[in-house]
Amino acid sequence: MGMRARGFFDAAGIQAIVGVTGRIHDVIRALQNGTLEGGDSLCKPGAGKGYGVDKSVCDHPHDSDKKHTCKHD
Repeated sequence: MGMRARGFFDAAGIQAIVGVTGRIHDVIRALQNGTLEGGDSLCKPGAGKGYGVDKSVCDHPHDSDKKHTCKHD
C-alpha cells in the first residue's frame, strides 16, 4: 500500500496493517485475537496504476488482442 493510500485510510480512522503473510486461517485468527502483526509492505513502488511513480517495467501480461494500452509499447 502506497503512502497516498495510507493517508486516505488514516484520514478515515482506519488502521491499515501491511506486510502480513501466512495462511489465511492463521491470519484471521490473529486478527480476531488482536495479535496480528504487520511487517514491511509487500508492495513494489509503481505496482499500482502508476500514480506518483513511473513504472520502469511492465508487470502485466500482454494479450495478443491488445485489450489494454501500455505507455511503454
